[in-house]
Amino acid sequence: MSNASSQSLAAILKLADSLPGSVAVEAASGLLAAAGVIERESQLRNLLTDGGRTAQSRSKLSADLFASKINAESVEIINAAVAARWSNGAQLVEVLEQAGYRAMFNAAESENVLDRVEEEIFLFARAVSQNGELQMGLTNPAYDAAAKAKLVENLIGGSAHPYAVKVLAHVAANLRGRRTDRMFEEVVDLAAARRSRLRAKLRTAIKLDSSQRARLTAALTEIYKKPIQLDEELDTDVIGGIEVRIADDVIDGTIAGRLRQARHQVAG
Repeated sequence: MSNASSQSLAAILKLADSLPGSVAVEAASGLLAAAGVIERESQLRNLLTDGGRTAQSRSKLSADLFASKINAESVEIINAAVAARWSNGAQLVEVLEQAGYRAMFNAAESENVLDRVEEEIFLFARAVSQNGELQMGLTNPAYDAAAKAKLVENLIGGSAHPYAVKVLAHVAANLRGRRTDRMFEEVVDLAAARRSRLRAKLRTAIKLDSSQRARLTAALTEIYKKPIQLDEELDTDVIGGIEVRIADDVIDGTIAGRLRQARHQVAG
């Protein structure tokens, strides 16, 4: 994503973050529904991202389409999104989805359940990354979007918070060929970013003790200048040391990683 697009995305997410808690859930539903419509209708997607049309005309088109169907707050965010410039229509859809997730997290925070929702999304993301059968179910082209959303609801609907279920069901129904584990992890990161913190995903062969976690947290906080949440995953393939992943950054301090590097160097 270009610098201009990144700035536009930040502005859209700020609008979603600033919604009053009383309307945030409805706005989230409206944003996700609109994203679905725009994704399915290629002609509409092209019109809403056509650089040859003015920002005002694109916003008017979106308002005419959605104003009678979803609440005013979500229409305002959609209008702002289509007024911005994006590289392609797929990017607009992703921006609206991210805004919808952030609006849902906004509502969760206003009800003091954001910690629970974030943790439940993280645990589901981990389950997907560790379960090949679940990954196959979510990516099987024989299952339509509704069936994939229903799969998530059947798995966690009876135990997880409704906000977590709604977000995860939408992600499952709208993978669009993207990696399942990465898409769920990105939603976890959006939840963490709601409170201006980062989640560090650790892979280690042996569980860290409290002093090790404290030292690692302090070191990462110093590097990234933001509060850090550690998510630890035990993995015997690591052999020794720790791999840390924060967003797109990977710090590989594992023995396995050093062996891979050595093999590459020997191979030339």
